Amino acid sequence: MKKLSSSRLIQCCFTDIDHLAVALNTRRNLQLTQLSTQKFRADLVLVTFDEVLFSFAKASCPVYNLGEKAKDYLDFSCVLEPDDHQAGIVSHNQKLSRGHLFGFDSSRGIKLVVPANLKFCTVQIRRDIFQDCLEAMERPDIDQRFLMTNHILIPATLPVIQAYLAELLKLSQKQAELLNLPQLKQLILEDFVPLLISTIPPCSQKLAKPLRPMRHAALVQRLEDYMLANLDQPLTLKDLCRSVNTSSRSIFYGFQAIFGMSPMAYLKVQRLHGVRRRLQVADPEASNITAISNQFGFWSAGHFARDYKKMFGELPSQTKLQSRVPHIKGVEPRIRQWS
Repeated sequence: MKKLSSSRLIQCCFTDIDHLAVALNTRRNLQLTQLSTQKFRADLVLVTFDEVLFSFAKASCPVYNLGEKAKDYLDFSCVLEPDDHQAGIVSHNQKLSRGHLFGFDSSRGIKLVVPANLKFCTVQIRRDIFQDCLEAMERPDIDQRFLMTNHILIPATLPVIQAYLAELLKLSQKQAELLNLPQLKQLILEDFVPLLISTIPPCSQKLAKPLRPMRHAALVQRLEDYMLANLDQPLTLKDLCRSVNTSSRSIFYGFQAIFGMSPMAYLKVQRLHGVRRRLQVADPEASNITAISNQFGFWSAGHFARDYKKMFGELPSQTKLQSRVPHIKGVEPRIRQWS
């Protein structure tokens, strides 16, 4: 096994979802959208080596993850919550359970809806390290064909990995100095990757049966594309129904199942995010808040300012003033202990 490089530990509490995305984008290209108008808060723990990265996250509201994966790494994700958590993760319009290991198709982008207050972990393993371990363990069945399935349901064996990750998270929060010990860092790499591989049963291609997309998934995708292309238009529910020639009931059920909110609520949060991202890169001296909000379909300045402050915890003018220092705002250096 190759020698493990030095580690880096990051523990932060974020109140700005875009700053959370920056922290997560060391080896990915993610855009995050909070699927709620409540004020955002997220805990993040990153344990980083060159060969493997462990990211633990938990947010106060549902988060929509959309983006691309790193080419030289494989992602393996799982939930760290008990089975009775009210909502499950939705990956590529497929609802997954706590017994799923998923996300390992590197050719498929990230499209993930994570419910509020759900402990969630993604491990990124350098591809050559993973391949070396596969060869040493004589596991030719875990090949590209298997990885392209993107998920596997293994409720009998996955708890071993979930327990390991929970212990690593606890160690990171309570005894972080131990991660600097060379022997411990080496042990993490030599233990975890073989343990992960061993949780995938032989002949796993037969076990990784394709999941059916959730009902109305194709309809929701068409509407999502239509909304994002027309954020500056005064769209109504009737307009959405007409654009895809279907009933409001089908649209409502589809958005509720995948995003946990109504289509008009989804449109509002996308528009609010659009304004915020524009303000964060705008020239504080030259930009006009009213003009920018109008570009995203907000025509009542009072209603817009109220909704904006409720969602982001500040007025649009405050975001505009802070546009030159986004690396400072929205991050707290210490993380709360998770229950």
